[in-house]
Amino acid sequence: MVFPLKRLFWPVSVRAAAAALIAVLLLTVPILAQDEKPAGTEAAAAQPADSSAGPARVAIILDDDVRIVIETMPDDAPKAVDRFLELVRDGFYDGVRFHRVENFLVQAGKKENEYAPIEGEMFDQNLTHEPGMVGMARLPDDYDSATTQFYIIKAHKANFNGEYTLFGRVVEGMDLVGEIKRDDKIERMEIIR
Repeated sequence: MVFPLKRLFWPVSVRAAAAALIAVLLLTVPILAQDEKPAGTEAAAAQPADSSAGPARVAIILDDDVRIVIETMPDDAPKAVDRFLELVRDGFYDGVRFHRVENFLVQAGKKENEYAPIEGEMFDQNLTHEPGMVGMARLPDDYDSATTQFYIIKAHKANFNGEYTLFGRVVEGMDLVGEIKRDDKIERMEIIR
């Protein structure tokens, strides 16, 4: 098939418009592709986005800037770590009180929420509920019901092994965990690494 040559040559005005459009696109696309950081997000950018970033450290700040530091264990419980970090970033725990204090644990995170439950990860874990371990609380009859509540173990609790998902351990301030009383308030929680 032979094409008439005049169809291959557009009028000058069409060629000029096409050239202008191409120039605008070439100049605009790189600008749109750049990461624009809103003001004040430098600290958030340094925080691990999720469990794939490796272990994170989270500070629980109590009264008078007393702090307990938890290191997450993303290899053992990626879903629980992701949820916990999401809640910390969202400020969910800020101002929340420890609602359960027993001789073997302290527990916080009880608050109205609309978070979907996460799948329990306890069956593949070879971890034990020993002092300093941090886990996700759940309903007694539903392994896949953890949402926002977490606990810190103060004394060995062997009957919890394989029943509750562990996702972290206290690496600083374990002595303070033993001093927590019912209704003590978490001033804030922050990801520090």
